[in-house]
Amino acid sequence: MNPKKRQRLNIRSDGTTAVVGLDHIEIWDGADLALLREVLSELIEEDGFRSVGVDLASVKYIPSGFFGMLFEWYETGIEIQLHSPQPNVEQMLWFRMFFNACPDGHFQLSDEEVRNHTPNQQVEYHKREFMGEAESDEGGADPVRYGVSTSGN
Repeated sequence: MNPKKRQRLNIRSDGTTAVVGLDHIEIWDGADLALLREVLSELIEEDGFRSVGVDLASVKYIPSGFFGMLFEWYETGIEIQLHSPQPNVEQMLWFRMFFNACPDGHFQLSDEEVRNHTPNQQVEYHKREFMGEAESDEGGADPVRYGVSTSGN
């Protein structure tokens, strides 16, 4: 890897898990995501780590491709952790749906709660987990078919 690129990174390991961070970058773009993919790929494929993490301490916005990248590795059996996420990152739907808090403060990727659900079960799960009671109890708008109200108004 280019030494200049590596200067932007902070990599630490406890021997089992490698955690990567992009120092002081609040908003990640495609180049940051590509660098992260490159580094995590090296750690997984060349260094043999089966558990990797990403330090999100300074991150306020993450491109949507970030979660997809992590989930691809998760599906191959790699343990995925996120460390020190900002509150706005914790509020992202993919974070709330797929990451569980661990006792030591990091968050672990897991799809156990939604694996093998039918589409209807997915909708019910989302309503139950991510909508307030007021939102899910409201009947919503009257059904509309091709711009014609079916409520009899």
